Amino acid sequence: MTGPKRVTEKQLAANRANAQRSTGPRTPEGKAAVRYNALTHGILAKAVIPDALEPYESHEAFDQLLTTLSNAFSPSNSVEELLVQQVAIIYWRLARLYRAEAGAIARRQDECAHDLARAARWAERFPSSIPSAADRIRAEYAALHAVLGSPVELRAHMEALDPGFCVVGDDGIHKAALERLAALQARHSDLLAHRQAIEDASRSLPPVDTALQYARYEGALQRRLDRILSRLERLNRRRGSGGAVAPARHIDVTDVDITKNQE
Repeated sequence: MTGPKRVTEKQLAANRANAQRSTGPRTPEGKAAVRYNALTHGILAKAVIPDALEPYESHEAFDQLLTTLSNAFSPSNSVEELLVQQVAIIYWRLARLYRAEAGAIARRQDECAHDLARAARWAERFPSSIPSAADRIRAEYAALHAVLGSPVELRAHMEALDPGFCVVGDDGIHKAALERLAALQARHSDLLAHRQAIEDASRSLPPVDTALQYARYEGALQRRLDRILSRLERLNRRRGSGGAVAPARHIDVTDVDITKNQE
């Protein structure tokens, strides 16, 4: 068994020379490119996408967002860098929220056909005493189709619908019956499409409880974002003025009960 490989004096000198040459970027462009490297790989930036989320979220996308915000705010110290990281994280969490909302809506849309089929089976098993428009169309279609093969019964059926058929021959009545069957089928398809459109429109939001939870979460993130942006603005103004700057005043007029003054 051999021991560790020894480094010769010549190799050691070469390593020192390489280290002297590798002092990082020296041009203004190079320094600007690596200006926010420490911020991008800071503790908050690493925590926003932990190992469990790496298969689902992109570190590169978050780093790009953070770099864009850093270029916009130009933080000058560690405190400002942490605030910019928080801004990026809030935007990242808002994106997660919007994806979750879109997923909840898509799930409701995907379940639409199943829910309609289940409702149709329920209506067939427990029919209502008041037939719907679709029920009336199906009943008329079935009655007309049942007498289509009997000229006598077909004539009686068509004359009951329109006495003017009494002067029409059998071939004319049969043709008119086929045209009516096609019209009934088209009306039934239109009704089903209309019902589908209504269901799709009603599922344009997540379930009410979920939508309210998302709205509260979004509101909390937006309020926190406003506070951080205000603090960054204050620090920037203080840096420009060289003195203390009073914090901005925020007046929250939400959740005001206007009925108290109407009694």
